[in-house]
Order: sequence, then structure tokens, then C-alpha cells
Amino acid sequence: MFDLIKSLTNKEDNTRIVWLCNIGAEKYWNKLNMGISDKQEDIVVSHIEEMNLLLCRSQDVIVLRESPDEEFLRTLIKLGFQIPRILIPNCSDDAKSISELILNDENIINILKDISNKCKETYFVPYAVTGFEEEIADLCNLKLIGAPSNINAKINNKIFNKSIAKQLKFNVCTGKTCESIDEIREEYYNLTEKNNNFNKVIIKEPCGASGKGLYIIDDKNKLEGILRLISRLARNIENPQWIVEGWYNKKTDVNYQIYISEDGNVNVFSIKEQILKDTIYIGSRIPCNISYEKIEEYKKCGTDIGKYLFNLGFTGVAGVDSFITEDDIIPIIEINGRFTLSTYLSFLEEKFRENIITTRYFKVTTNNQYDYTKLNELLYKNDLLYDDNKKEGVIIYTSKTLPVHFIEKQNHYLGRIFALILGKDDTALDKYIDRLENLIKDLD
Repeated sequence: MFDLIKSLTNKEDNTRIVWLCNIGAEKYWNKLNMGISDKQEDIVVSHIEEMNLLLCRSQDVIVLRESPDEEFLRTLIKLGFQIPRILIPNCSDDAKSISELILNDENIINILKDISNKCKETYFVPYAVTGFEEEIADLCNLKLIGAPSNINAKINNKIFNKSIAKQLKFNVCTGKTCESIDEIREEYYNLTEKNNNFNKVIIKEPCGASGKGLYIIDDKNKLEGILRLISRLARNIENPQWIVEGWYNKKTDVNYQIYISEDGNVNVFSIKEQILKDTIYIGSRIPCNISYEKIEEYKKCGTDIGKYLFNLGFTGVAGVDSFITEDDIIPIIEINGRFTLSTYLSFLEEKFRENIITTRYFKVTTNNQYDYTKLNELLYKNDLLYDDNKKEGVIIYTSKTLPVHFIEKQNHYLGRIFALILGKDDTALDKYIDRLENLIKDLD
């Protein structure tokens, strides 16, 4: 029986994995309000797929939209990561998902078929499972790791997630599911004035992803404006619903990963502290700075969630967002029935045992182009680049997301910088973080 976690942590493992980071799969599961699409931003986001290389082994295969920067690959090798066989679709159509590009590429389909025929222990591990990935698996005779797309669509729903938490008798956030603008307004006043006296309230669309579909109200004067916006966005949605909850003063945001094998075995792994800006994920801290007792509580909650999901027919990787208050753990804020950006960071602690690690990502616009080599040169000049002798510094862990994408209409470069920041202790780590933030803020 294939076990993804055992395969990734056992050096003697001979299985072969075909990796695919089909980020953005959520739009194929549910009718989402994606807002106004920014095509240039979408192009940058699609190249986040490169962080999948942090999990790959030399015997594996990965399909990417574009070949990574050669200097980036050399850096990964120097750091001890293994580079798999990289396949690139012939057609580079930014309007299509990576899975659609594969399905339209007869050469890649034939290569994947050949790989599967030659190695019977070949497994297909995408970021998420939609109908496209199911079609690829069928065409190429690959064993797909992950639940069927219809089950994923059901699980990736915050209202359903909250019902799971209640059935498992977990602590849940105070609030309710609303089916109209009037109900949202009533619950807002209930949370802030009548019974609970929360200072802030959050309104959540059930299937929003990447921080979209979340509205924080910290002033009642903003309420009606946000309600008008929500009302407009809901016009084309049948039977719209929203979760309305009080906003808690959190000590720690925590993400934990669950792997459910096909025989129902549950592995809770990679419990990480999340770094958020409002509701947007901007990084992680590894290891998580919480007590042993809290870690054990998370393992227990994760096991209970995994067993529940397995009974629904779910297998594969799920990422769970949660938080800790002064008094309690709220074990489920949302369940992502897929990989998350955190999943790709899951085994860094084993590789950099001597360090505390923080990851950060920065959305940047610059007047000049900064490719992987140029950005590393800048880090080196500022004594920030990771030094293998000191075992400290900054590692950039994607190359094609960097500000190399020129936006003609706006006359600037757009990108995202994903960084691992390693320090021997919290004091050293904080200094690196402060200096890196200042350097990126001053990029021209």
C-alpha cells in the first residue's frame, strides 16, 4: 500500500512519483467569486509550481510550465535537494491550466504512459484533484493519489468544515451561517452589541481560496458598504450562503497537514505556525513555537479529522488551518482537501536541523528586472545570502515568480519573492527578517 509520507522520508524507497502543482484548482470544484481577474498576476501565481521541487526525489518526474532558472536548480542541488526529470509542455498558453496543457500535449502523454509501463510503482500526485487530473491518470495509466474531484468539492467548503468540527465536538468560533444580507446584518449586531461584544467580525464566502471571499469589519461604519459589495457579487450565485463569526484575539495561527492512505491510516505531520497579514498567508515558522501538550492535542484532532474524512471517501493530503486563543485551540477554521503552499515546506525541518526557519513571501513591483542570479547577488552584497558555513541566511526557493514579468501598460515588473530565512536562534532570525524586509522594500 503506497504511503506518500513514508515514500518521501525513506531513502531506500523505490517508488516513482509524477508531480503536478496545478494551483488554482478550486475554481473547477465550486462556482467561486474570483473577483476581477488580473491576467499578469495569474501568470506569476502559476509559477509557484516550482516550490514542488522541494519535495521531489531524483527518480521522480515533474511537469512544469517552464524550465526553472539553471542557477536556481544548481542552488537546490548544492543545498542537498534532488532534481527530478522535468517535463515541459510544448504549448505555453497562460490562459489554460497546466493540466489542460498536458492533455493537449501528445508527447507528454506518451512519456507518462511509458514511465507508468516501465515502473509499476508509479504514482500521480497533483496539488489537487479535478476532472482534468482524473483524465490524465486514466490516459496515462497512472495511479492517482487523492480523492475523486466531487469529494474534494464537498470538503473544500467552510460551512461543511464547521459542521465537521461540531460533529467532532471541537471548539468552534462564535457565529452562524447566514442566507441573506439581512441575516448578515443581524448577526453582525448580535456579535458586536447584543451578546458577545466582539470588536471585529469576519464574513466568509464558503468556497473562497487564497484569502479571497473574506471580509473583515472592524468599524460598523464599514458594514453597509461591504454588504452592498457582497450583495452585488452574490447576484449570479444560486442559494448564496456566508459564515459570519466574531474575530478572536489569537496567540498563534497554526496549519497542520494530514495524509490519509487508501487503507485509512492517518498521519498528522508538519505542524507549523502560520504568519498572516490580516487573512492572507505570508509565511510559516518551523518548528512551531507551541508547547508539547498543544502539539499532542493537534495530533489527536488531526487523527479524528482524518478518520472522519476517510469515511467520506477522502484520501490523500489535506491542510487544516486553525488558531490558538488565550484559552483554547480552535482546531478547524478551514480544511483544504488538497496540498497548500505549506505542504511543500513540510520536510525542511529535517534538512536544516540546526536552524529555526521562517518562510516569507513578498508581492513586489519593480522598475528593474530581478532574475534569480541578480537577486542572489543583491542578497550576497548585503550579507543576507545563505552561507553553508554559518548555516544561516536567506534562500530564494522559486525562480520564475520573481519580478521578471514586464507589464507594459504599467511600465514595471511584477513578481513574488518566496524566501526561506534560517537562523541559529530567534535573535539571529529576527535580524535576517528585518534586513530582508528592508531590502525588498527598497527594490527599485
